[in-house]
Amino acid sequence: MNCWHCDTELIWGGDHDTEDNEDYDIVSNLSCPKCHCAVDVWHPSEKLIKEYEDCEPKTRRKKGTNVSK
Repeated sequence: MNCWHCDTELIWGGDHDTEDNEDYDIVSNLSCPKCHCAVDVWHPSEKLIKEYEDCEPKTRRKKGTNVSK
């Protein structure tokens, strides 16, 4: 993954279990060696993934399908 600000490859700092958070179970931290930005990436929990799946429409439109008539 590259830095959004300077496009330098980010350095992975580690993964950590989250505490007291029902929606996310792991957070990964990355940093930029050039501009010193920090990025946290939150991994959704199984509970949150299921909620998203339950909310998605059962049938998805194919890309490029014209929905207007």
